[in-house]
Amino acid sequence: MRILHGPVEISGQCALSAFGQREIGHTAHTFFPRHPRHAPADFPVVAGDKWIRLVEMLGKFARLAPRYDVFHFHFALSFLPEAFGNVDARLLRRLGKCVVVEFWGNDVHLASVDAQRNAYFKNACDVDEELSRKRLERWAEITDGHVIVSDNYFDPFLQPYFSHIHVVRQRVDTRHLAPSYPRADVAEPHLVHAPTDTSVKGTRYIRDAVQSLRARGFRFEYTEVIGMPQSQALSIYRQADLIIDQLRIGTPGVLAAEAMSLGKPVICYTLPELVPTFPEGFPIINANPDTIETVLEEWLQRPEDRHRVGLQSREYAERVHDCRIVASRLVQAYQSARQ
Repeated sequence: MRILHGPVEISGQCALSAFGQREIGHTAHTFFPRHPRHAPADFPVVAGDKWIRLVEMLGKFARLAPRYDVFHFHFALSFLPEAFGNVDARLLRRLGKCVVVEFWGNDVHLASVDAQRNAYFKNACDVDEELSRKRLERWAEITDGHVIVSDNYFDPFLQPYFSHIHVVRQRVDTRHLAPSYPRADVAEPHLVHAPTDTSVKGTRYIRDAVQSLRARGFRFEYTEVIGMPQSQALSIYRQADLIIDQLRIGTPGVLAAEAMSLGKPVICYTLPELVPTFPEGFPIINANPDTIETVLEEWLQRPEDRHRVGLQSREYAERVHDCRIVASRLVQAYQSARQ
C-alpha cells in the first residue's frame, strides 16, 4: 500500500504509524506542519500565516494525491481547514482513494457521556460537544462508517455513528525504547509523573498523596516531567521505579505505552468496564483520586513485585503496542474500509 498520514502530529503517533508501516513493507509518509517538539514530517508544511499555509497545503495536496492510495487522517482533520468541511477528503473518496480517520480524544469528545460514566471526569479543555457531534457525523459519512481508535474508550461516542470501529492501540518503537527494569533492591523508589495537563491528569491528588506519605515517614524520590524535550523525559523515565500516568481520564495514554516499553510498572486510572477490553495480560495498576495514596503506599513497599510487573509491562508493550504490530492492524483496517 501507499499511505499518507496527516495533517497533524499527535505525540509522535503519526510518524510512528508511518515508520511501522514502512518496516513491514509498505510505502508510508507523513504530511503535517513543523512542530518544535516533534520530528519533522516527510512532507512538512510551514507553520505561519494561515493564507500562505493554505496555498502551500493546496499545492502539496495536488501533487501528493495521485501518489497514494490510502489517506489516513488524524484528529478529525483533513489537509484543508475545517471550515472547508473536509472537502479534500470527500474529493479523495470520489477519486477512488481509501480514506480513513483516527480520533484521539478532544477532537470528538462528548463531555456529557463521560460525566455519566466517570465520577472523576473533568472537562478541563471545555470541548464543544456540538462541534464534536458534527465531526462524528461528517466523518462517518466520508469514511462510510469506518473509524480507527487506540482503544474502546471511544465506543459510546462512536457507536451511534460508525458501524466499523477498528481498535489498533497506541504505538511505540520497542526496539528504540530498550527496557530498564526497576531494581528489587532499591532503598528509595523513584516515582515519576509526566502530566501534559495537570488538571486533566489529576496531578494535585498525586502531589497530596506524595506529601502525606512523606509526612508518614515513607522514603522515596518524586519527579514531575513537564515541558521537557522527549529525549530528556525518556532519560528520567528510565530511572523510575514506578510511573504514574493519570487519575481522571479513564484510559491509559501514550505515556503509559512508552513506560511499559521501558519495563516500568504504570499506575493509571482505567474505567472498570474498559479493563476487560484490553488484551490479555493488561499490566496497568489501577488508581483514582480516592485511592492513589493507598495504592502508592502499597507499591512503595513491593520492590520485587515492581520488578515483576515491569517485566510483564515490557512483554505487553512488545505484543500490543509495538509500531510494527500496530502497523499490521492499521493495514487490516484499510483493507476493511476498501471493501
